[in-house]
Amino acid sequence: MAKQSKSTELDIPYALITMVKADIMAYVITAIFVLFSSIILTYTDATPKFENIITTIGIIVSAFLAGYDTAKVENKNGYKWGAVGGAVYFITFLILGTLIGKLDCISIGTLILIALLVLFTGCIAGMISVNTNRQSYKRR
Repeated sequence: MAKQSKSTELDIPYALITMVKADIMAYVITAIFVLFSSIILTYTDATPKFENIITTIGIIVSAFLAGYDTAKVENKNGYKWGAVGGAVYFITFLILGTLIGKLDCISIGTLILIALLVLFTGCIAGMISVNTNRQSYKRR
């Protein structure tokens, strides 16, 4: 008798809802970092370069959160799901930036750098998420 492999199907509506929730939370974190840097820029002698650094750190942390939460939909392929979470975050970033007209002052090189950082961070977060979830499944 042949051995049958267990194939688990992905629940697509659950995956989509998870991605939307992950992106919403990621943008809440991004907004907190932007507000924090704006407050520091307003009330101190910090330069606009400091604001760019804080905002970039906020984007990286937010992409990590998006990748981490998105990868929870499955207990394998964390890097793929993390990359998907990061990509959705970056696409939303591009759409929002275009709608409010703030992408005009950002060079294409900077956008490519942000895209690579977001994807790389999402991949790492997805791998961490999957491995963290596996540890919690083993304990049950």
